[in-house]
Amino acid sequence: MPTFQPSRPGERMIPVEEAQERVLAEVQLLGTEQVVFTDALGRVLREDVRARFDVPRGDNTAMDGYAVRADDIANAPVSLRVVENLPAGTVSKKRVEAGTAIRIMTGALMPDGADTVAHVEITDAGSEIVTVNESLNRGTNIRRRGEDMHAGDVVLADGTPIHAAEVGVLAGVQKPVVRVGRRPSVAILSTGDEIIDVGDEMAYGKVVNSNSYSLAALIREAGAVPRMVGIVPDTPEATIAAIESGLESDYVISSGGVSVGAYDFVKEALDTLGAETRFWQVAMKPGKPVVLSRIRGRLYFGLPGNPVSCLVSFLLFIAPAIRKAMGQTTNLLPPIVQTRVLASLKSRGDRRNYMRVRVMARDGELVSQPMISQGSGVSTSMVQANGLMIVEAGVTAIEAGSMVPTVLVGPVQS
Repeated sequence: MPTFQPSRPGERMIPVEEAQERVLAEVQLLGTEQVVFTDALGRVLREDVRARFDVPRGDNTAMDGYAVRADDIANAPVSLRVVENLPAGTVSKKRVEAGTAIRIMTGALMPDGADTVAHVEITDAGSEIVTVNESLNRGTNIRRRGEDMHAGDVVLADGTPIHAAEVGVLAGVQKPVVRVGRRPSVAILSTGDEIIDVGDEMAYGKVVNSNSYSLAALIREAGAVPRMVGIVPDTPEATIAAIESGLESDYVISSGGVSVGAYDFVKEALDTLGAETRFWQVAMKPGKPVVLSRIRGRLYFGLPGNPVSCLVSFLLFIAPAIRKAMGQTTNLLPPIVQTRVLASLKSRGDRRNYMRVRVMARDGELVSQPMISQGSGVSTSMVQANGLMIVEAGVTAIEAGSMVPTVLVGPVQS
């Protein structure tokens, strides 16, 4: 009859930071591929992108108004003769001489002779003659050549995650094809005889396979490609076969089967397959039983079966690994900020606790509202939770109004 599994010699529970360091130390860069820049959103740049020319190409106006000489409006109000209209994208055919002005639209190149733009709000908007009602310093309302980019400058560095602004810069430097890191493929296994799939008939004592679908969504959010291997029965043979199937992907993630239960066969299967285990337990709650192994050149992450433990472990360990594998060089770990907690909380204090909170910006500071339930099996505690408030080992109570370090795992809310 199966029995509970004892700890093995040399195994110890390690701190979260050490586990993160071990994970990142094992990650190797994946290859690259070229994609059309419009398909690069969410990818990681794997080349330096340089400006081909100065942006802007020449001095231009930042405002609608009148191109003038600052000396001519020094004693405003003054009236000037309008000698030309200059829309954006056209080049002036005339020069601004003493006593004259050229009507100019935002983005148009500055005409010769002009050194200032009198924005339309300080004029009477005249057509033939314009009255300028205020004096301006020379250079006011002018964007200088190269203010945005200089030809030859690196405007996007290798290792930069590509968001909307980066796509705009790629367009601005006329970079139609860009080299990016390959998306890692991630196999997902869900272990347990109690697990049924979404379309199966619910029976008493069974659990719907929500972990695989949550993990697949998190994998996509991190920029990788999920591959659902399926539900794995609680036998050593089935666990070994599922892991071998998962090794076709760059990474393998399993949920469940990594604790000390009599039917937890993941560690046994990894041993049979010759895996080199880097750690098994992390000093955190939720998520103590987390496995990192290297097997046949692949990284294997064994996550707990409780849904919150599974998701928290992914956010702290696997998402940073995916970012590094694609080539991201900074901000691999989620940021930690100080938040003012809005309600008192209790903790057992036996190990570091990551409590789910909703982080909001309020009156110039970040505040955190704890989720009503903090159980590791309460999947709804992750809904709208964009932060993990850190309650250190030995701390059993947090008073409302306290400032507490909080891991941001989503955008701050208002």
